[in-house]
Amino acid sequence: MESINRREFIKSSIGAATAFTVMSQNKSLGAANKVMLGIMGVGGRGRALLSSLVKRSDVVIKYICDADTRRYGPAAEIVMEGHDYKPKFVQDFRKMLDDDEVDAIVISTSDRWHALGTIMACQAGKDVYVEKPLSLSIWDGRKMVEAARKYNRVVQVGTQSRSAPYTDKAAEYIRSGKLGDVYLARVFLMQESGPIHVADVQPVPEGLDYDLWCGPSPKLAYRPGIWFWRLWDFYVGYIMADMTHQIDLARYLIGKKYPDTVCNAGGVYHFNDGREQPDTQFATFEFGKLTVLFEASLWSPYMHRIVHLKDKTKFPDWPFSATKLEICGTKGLMCFGRHGGGWQVFEGDSNVRESKAVVSEPATLKFGSIIDAHFDDFINCIRSRKKPKADVEEAHLSMALCHLANISYRVGNRKLKYDGKTEKFVADNEANKYLKANYRKPWVVPEKV
Repeated sequence: MESINRREFIKSSIGAATAFTVMSQNKSLGAANKVMLGIMGVGGRGRALLSSLVKRSDVVIKYICDADTRRYGPAAEIVMEGHDYKPKFVQDFRKMLDDDEVDAIVISTSDRWHALGTIMACQAGKDVYVEKPLSLSIWDGRKMVEAARKYNRVVQVGTQSRSAPYTDKAAEYIRSGKLGDVYLARVFLMQESGPIHVADVQPVPEGLDYDLWCGPSPKLAYRPGIWFWRLWDFYVGYIMADMTHQIDLARYLIGKKYPDTVCNAGGVYHFNDGREQPDTQFATFEFGKLTVLFEASLWSPYMHRIVHLKDKTKFPDWPFSATKLEICGTKGLMCFGRHGGGWQVFEGDSNVRESKAVVSEPATLKFGSIIDAHFDDFINCIRSRKKPKADVEEAHLSMALCHLANISYRVGNRKLKYDGKTEKFVADNEANKYLKANYRKPWVVPEKV
């Protein structure tokens, strides 16, 4: 590892006048050196990522960090079983950022910490793997991109299907013109979920730094469970937290960035649990002559997630696939499956009223293998300094579509005009006020990163 010739300490509006170390932007790793990691947030998703990381012989997991000390034991066991050493535990993630040995941070907290954690890690000279959904607002996401570029950091986002080998082949098929002119794409998240339970207010458990846990979000009375999933200030909604995968794949396949308009329909129709975000959501995006529709529901028990497909040499039952995409061209229809579903193109003769699959590309890989491939790309980019497959800006552009649909809902399901260059709505003050999330001091995303 190259030595650091100088340090630059910067004052940030993040935290109480905390100084962060910015490492040399030319820092690189030798091929024989292992990448030193710290992981922030080791709940269910964080432990799943640890289970993938410990398969690797080219990383050292130096730190486990969580605002709740009770989570250290189960996470440490995963590391010790896979790597036969005990990682250090820190409750405050800034201690990882102060360690010059740490090359990269894995952020697997809930939504509210993704933007600020990424920005602070970039400022500290760390590369970042951050889980989806990327941000709580469009403004947050743009600041994450600015931080990655300013400090020359690799920021990979957990939209893992970009690393599926069949994804590039599907995109190449569309771009070759074999599907014809594409005027319509449909994106789905149709599945069943339960109500969000809201427990009674309780004392903060011993070992939990509740102020740090809340972070940029409001410090409301403590309750156990995922009650905060109901609230905009904590969560983008169950639909958008998962739909961002399919939206990202659709945008990649059709090669689009910013829509001209967005119009949402739907609301909270099924659940009566006090949630602010829709349980039924349909949105229309206009990209010039191409229209993208997405359809989502959280009460559809007859739909099936492709991740549960056991035989990866077979294709999903497309009509009942909960996480599929349909790319409609003038020559054919492409059905594409997230979670390792592969893709097929169907052509047919309207006179015969029969369609047949003319191209078939099964996934062959289990979804867990796709996650491993995503980490392969991240580690390789740490060494090469190239942009990863799920670079933060690509994820931001995809997440912005989710935010746009949510904002249309919040202003009464109105059709909105959007200026992608400024990332603002055209002459709509009511909609523009939702472009930025609310922050609780001192955990404030700064205007200048």
